[in-house]
Amino acid sequence: FSVALSGTVLARCPACARNFANFYCHNICSPNQSLFTNVTRVISLPPVLPGLPPRSAVVEYQCFYRQEFAD
Repeated sequence: FSVALSGTVLARCPACARNFANFYCHNICSPNQSLFTNVTRVISLPPVLPGLPPRSAVVEYQCFYRQEFAD
């Protein structure tokens, strides 16, 4: 998913696009993810190279935010 794509989709509302990008970045980059994110589904992926362990990918999660953050 690309934040630039969301900007295109939300082009009719620049403030909405900025808010969405900020929210997305907070979800992905926050050093405090463990305080507001609960991983609910993980899948196994094959190793990148032979001999390496299999990889895991998060495909579903829940986020919990306070009202102050949403405002």
